[in-house]
Amino acid sequence: MNAQEVGTRSTDAVSPQQKNAELVSAIRKAVRPVEPSKEIVILHTESGFVPATVRVQKGVAYKIHVVNLNMKEKNVSFLMDSFTQSHNTVYGEQKSFNIEPQVEGVYSYQCPETGVQGKLVVVQSTPASRRVASFED
Repeated sequence: MNAQEVGTRSTDAVSPQQKNAELVSAIRKAVRPVEPSKEIVILHTESGFVPATVRVQKGVAYKIHVVNLNMKEKNVSFLMDSFTQSHNTVYGEQKSFNIEPQVEGVYSYQCPETGVQGKLVVVQSTPASRRVASFED
């Protein structure tokens, strides 16, 4: 091994202090969850969810409010299985829960009784000037 190889290997290794700091940060987050900094409202209407597609950022905490405005189906479920969320929604009432997505991808939310679905798109964090919580297709 020459001096250049030794130098490369020492900079690639993660120090024990850095590993400990990451572990402590993860434990603190698990014990004391992050309060949501953003809120999203999803309306369940007779024609489906509004918005039908919600875009969120990976690693950001969100409080989601689901409101059932479907006069035909006044007592239905709201499921977001990928985030272990299952709620009974009653006409005119709001149900709220928190999520903090950690994996990028497209996830669904749905109402099995009416057959409507929506999409939750988790994207990599973007610069502050481009923060978008939700959009319509």
